[in-house]
Amino acid sequence: MLIRGRISGRIRTFFRGFDPTHEHIAEWFRRLGYIDCQHLAARIRGEVLMVTGLMDTVCPPSSQFAAYNKIPSKKNMLIYPDHGHEILPRKTDHVFEIPPSYLISC
Repeated sequence: MLIRGRISGRIRTFFRGFDPTHEHIAEWFRRLGYIDCQHLAARIRGEVLMVTGLMDTVCPPSSQFAAYNKIPSKKNMLIYPDHGHEILPRKTDHVFEIPPSYLISC
């Protein structure tokens, strides 16, 4: 994703390997526009706790809500109105409240 004039995360690694001079950057981002988590959300079968910061510019809340609304299993959303894409206070507390029966053992 293009953030404040720079490419971040895995996309940066992709460009380093496949388009290091960014000659085709517009085409790559046009193609990436078709990728959306909401199209895979219907496959989720486990219980979901989705944590959303309403000021998130990396994973926009609109796309999170779209995916959340298509999850067929039991779900709950924890909303942080004043937070973005960051470590959220007390998120871990909510995760540890999930009953052990829902956790997958390896």
